[in-house]
Amino acid sequence: MSGAKATFNLLDMIASAYELIEKPELAREFKASGMKFSAVAYEAAGFGHVGVMSANGMFGLMKMETLVLNPFSVDAPLFSLDRVHAFGREVLIAEMYDSLLGSSFRADPMEAVAAQCPNISKDKDYWYDYLVMKPGLNLKGKRKDAAAFDGYSQAFLQAYLEAAAKAEPSDPEEKKHKASVYSEGLLSNGGPATDPVKKAMGAEWTEDFFRNVLFGCGPA
Repeated sequence: MSGAKATFNLLDMIASAYELIEKPELAREFKASGMKFSAVAYEAAGFGHVGVMSANGMFGLMKMETLVLNPFSVDAPLFSLDRVHAFGREVLIAEMYDSLLGSSFRADPMEAVAAQCPNISKDKDYWYDYLVMKPGLNLKGKRKDAAAFDGYSQAFLQAYLEAAAKAEPSDPEEKKHKASVYSEGLLSNGGPATDPVKKAMGAEWTEDFFRNVLFGCGPA
């Protein structure tokens, strides 16, 4: 595995559960908001799509990492994890978004992890709140918390993979359609993760990036 892989062993964890097939034709590099971004996509055989993006900027004082798991062959929810290291501050946000076709997914392993984490409440409402499934992680701390946050990330992802392994198989095209509600909503509603990319790269480039590289749902 190569490309944007600085996600503290999370890709290795996914590769232990599913064969990861890199899609080099979907690798992207771009600059936005004074930061340099690098992204790569994988097919996780028997699961679905994996998108990874990392960014560096501000003379090395700021670093961001994003991991997206979009299951198409398994009826588990869309999974997104963001880590931010900025000016001595640490942020971890992990959420699941409802792309389920049935009711076989059980989040019990993830609830056990989330119960051990010092979660904080969201500071405002978002358009996609109705899609968010519990549990999730929302942590903010200082540089001294970096290792602990990485540990929480690994434990939460492992719990998700365990839960996904027990979910029923699903129709990939139906799942892509259901999952696209979130990714298409990001494009139409905008926001802090979408607007800077649109401004830097244009709407058409951003749509292709979200649909094929980050989320893998394909054309709307």
